[in-house]
Amino acid sequence: DDLLIPEEKSGLIAAADQQVLEIQQQYDEGLITDGERYNKVIDIWAQTSEKIASAMMKNLSSETFQAPSGWAGPEKEETGPAFNSVYMMADSGARGSNAQIRQLAGMRGLMAKPSGEIIETPIVANFREGLSVLQYFVSTHGARKGLADTALKTANSGYLTRRLVDVAQDVIISDIDCGTLDGIYMSALIEGGEIIESMGSRI
Repeated sequence: DDLLIPEEKSGLIAAADQQVLEIQQQYDEGLITDGERYNKVIDIWAQTSEKIASAMMKNLSSETFQAPSGWAGPEKEETGPAFNSVYMMADSGARGSNAQIRQLAGMRGLMAKPSGEIIETPIVANFREGLSVLQYFVSTHGARKGLADTALKTANSGYLTRRLVDVAQDVIISDIDCGTLDGIYMSALIEGGEIIESMGSRI
């Protein structure tokens, strides 16, 4: 299997649940404010999510295999670098990141509301385990916001491109290309902390 769920996951989640329970008790007793309780809970789940992601990547990066018997003696188990397709894809920088793989085999983690505020109850399941109806509904906020942001950014970048083309359409480069790869360093003339001549006027 390419997506291996770390064995430490259940223990880390149980420990985080216990910490959240203790913080809730402190709030009930009036020792901390609601804002402090919220920040501490978010911090606990963020750290837990990172720990699970680290354990998952460590798990994916190596594998145990049976070394063949020979001069070294009888057959024995050895640990070496894994040829895990998902790990190699992220580690090489080809596609994907640790945060995305964490959602596949670790835990989805904290989600944001449409307003941008973080929901303090995380999604502890991953895509391999499958999401419950409630977990799926909570995750739809972020998905919708992501699609909306992408559409808006595309419109902005398209408008910028049109403006740049409109400004630069009359520019004609008439100098002969000498083919050099060297350049001339140019900066503003500064003396005593004051700009005597700006870089723009020197070019």
